[in-house]
Amino acid sequence: MAEKYGYLGPAGTYCEEALSVYLGGKNYKAVSCSGIDKVIFSLLADDITHGMVPLENSTEGTVNVTLDLMMTAPELKITGEIIMPIRHNLLARPGTKKEAVTAVISHPQALAQCRKYLTENLPQVSVYEVGSTAEAARITAGNGDCIAAIGNEAAAARYGLEIIDRDIHDCKENCTRFVVLSKQENTAVSADSKTSLVISITDRPGGLYQVLKEFALNNINLTRIESRPAKRSLGEYLFFIDLVGHLEDPVIKNCLEAVKDMSASFRILGCYPIWGGACTGQKKVSEQHISPSVEELRQNIDIIDYQLVDLLAQRTQMVSWIGSLKQGIQAVRDKKREQEILERVRHNAIRKGVNPNLMEQVYKILFEHFVDLQVKQQNS
Repeated sequence: MAEKYGYLGPAGTYCEEALSVYLGGKNYKAVSCSGIDKVIFSLLADDITHGMVPLENSTEGTVNVTLDLMMTAPELKITGEIIMPIRHNLLARPGTKKEAVTAVISHPQALAQCRKYLTENLPQVSVYEVGSTAEAARITAGNGDCIAAIGNEAAAARYGLEIIDRDIHDCKENCTRFVVLSKQENTAVSADSKTSLVISITDRPGGLYQVLKEFALNNINLTRIESRPAKRSLGEYLFFIDLVGHLEDPVIKNCLEAVKDMSASFRILGCYPIWGGACTGQKKVSEQHISPSVEELRQNIDIIDYQLVDLLAQRTQMVSWIGSLKQGIQAVRDKKREQEILERVRHNAIRKGVNPNLMEQVYKILFEHFVDLQVKQQNS
């Protein structure tokens, strides 16, 4: 039985074109949906097995509705991607002159990607948004000769329209990334894979920096990072991250475990093959330098050493602050607190593959130093 793939319709959209290219000669049933939300809802209702939706455009950025809907459906995973060149044309009924056009309709992203063209060539027209470029073409075909649509050649052919102007998009290297969503994960293991995740950061100074540092130190290439409101309270954000590599790669697996530990929330959105077709300047894993040299590793060690000293300086500052608060009220040494710290340090050391006895010795030296610091504060 053929799998059912939903897409942003009606027939003639870029999404339908992307689906056709993505699946090639595979046997499938295409199901047109009237909106991105309808694709998601059809997936959740098991009316379709997969859904293709636009995620980001090289000119206008992220399709926010896609990200927002994905966050409401944790059971959905990204199982594939395709990056397609987008060529916008001005479409109208046969015989329509550009000078006669009084209204232009299309999807909001298409209108935004042709903003300069519309301003310079059709400054007086009214602009209206509809659900898709193909829907715009369908409406144009059924109305008078004063309406034009922005869409592709497929929409023009399907709805009997003429192309008045070709390639009207403002950026000539205009591309859109589409993703395939499904309730079932992509279990295929490929060297040329991409992993997508979304996290939120605990409200502390340097929280995002600490997360990004993990990727840098592990030589993991991030191809995208973007924030979106968490829709809980003002100032609370989610961070969407794409990285090159497979989820089961030991380096990536360990890195993501560390990121998960320091995140308030953590969710893998999917692991899937990198699209290798046209309109992508992204190198595959096999084409990247993924085995660092001795010099590069030493540079990473230098960065870690700097961070260790910086963190110790911050800890010293906090201990000094606590010492000033204790003055005349509380004893300097707190053996119970020290024991709690040592137990936590040993536990974390074991999890991270570090000798717990070594870490305990280091912290006992630090305790003596910080107690001495606070004693001097008390006596000054």
